Amino acid sequence: MAIRTYKVTLDTKNSIAPEPVFLRQGDRTGAVVIDATLMDNGAPVSLDGLTPMFKANTADGQAVIADSTGFNVLDSANGDFTYQVPNALSAVPGKIKVAYFSFSDSSGTESTFDVAFVVKMAVDITQKQAEDYITIIDGTIKSLSDKIDSMNSDIQTILNAYNQGDFYNKSETDSRDASTLASAKSYADSGDSTTLTNAKSYADTKDGATLSSAKLYTDNLSKESSVTISDASKITGFAEGYISFSQKGNMVIACFDVRLGTMQPGYSIVATPSGFAPSSISVNGHYSFTKSGLEVKLTANSFTSQVTDAGSWWVGSCVYFTNDQFP
Repeated sequence: MAIRTYKVTLDTKNSIAPEPVFLRQGDRTGAVVIDATLMDNGAPVSLDGLTPMFKANTADGQAVIADSTGFNVLDSANGDFTYQVPNALSAVPGKIKVAYFSFSDSSGTESTFDVAFVVKMAVDITQKQAEDYITIIDGTIKSLSDKIDSMNSDIQTILNAYNQGDFYNKSETDSRDASTLASAKSYADSGDSTTLTNAKSYADTKDGATLSSAKLYTDNLSKESSVTISDASKITGFAEGYISFSQKGNMVIACFDVRLGTMQPGYSIVATPSGFAPSSISVNGHYSFTKSGLEVKLTANSFTSQVTDAGSWWVGSCVYFTNDQFP
């Protein structure tokens, strides 16, 4: 049972405690417990994968303490743990100048700032001088013993399997390797020829189909053509501006940006250029432009006015489909 617990923050900036950690000469292990949090500039440091150790000299500097057994991790992700101070640290009264925690993994070791310890003199000062307290060796020996026991168990399992005939000897292995390689070579020699022939046939067939499809796509879908008309002789009632036609595949966009003179219903505004004639499904379509009431009808050969108008700008666009080939 701990009789004193000290809350200590172990930060990269400093080791922070409200007071020094006081021990009484002769205190047993665990009489004083440090409740610590490991932080890096105010942010918690995860203890996952780290091996903690407490290292210190006694107050007279004559003995070394290296202890890895007194730790209890409370919250690994937030760097919280407790440590039971060993009795070896309290063997000699006085101020302890070197006492810190270290954390190691496969990449090396990192240490904290020193934690202040003061060992108060006891009435009975007959305690023996502390001896080197290196408990990590005990832990290492126990770990090696466990690994040796496990390795011996694995070796015995292999020997039992061998004695039961579960392994080939060298002669049997050589024989089976030769048979397997010969079979693999035979399969490869016959299989490769058939596979290559089939691959060539497949490639020739597919390449032909792919190229034909690509050509058809290019011929019919990828081409674009356009024409712009701003000729007064070709646009009925022309005052200024232009009418343009753009075709991609079988789709045509007709853009009006033209001011027309007097128009009556049924007047042909502009003839559809060669290669831009509307398809049967687009004929007789009606399209309205920006000014209210300006409407045209799409016939087989031209755009025809459907309203009476004088001197207006006809601005807008329409989309229709054509069955014509590219010009």
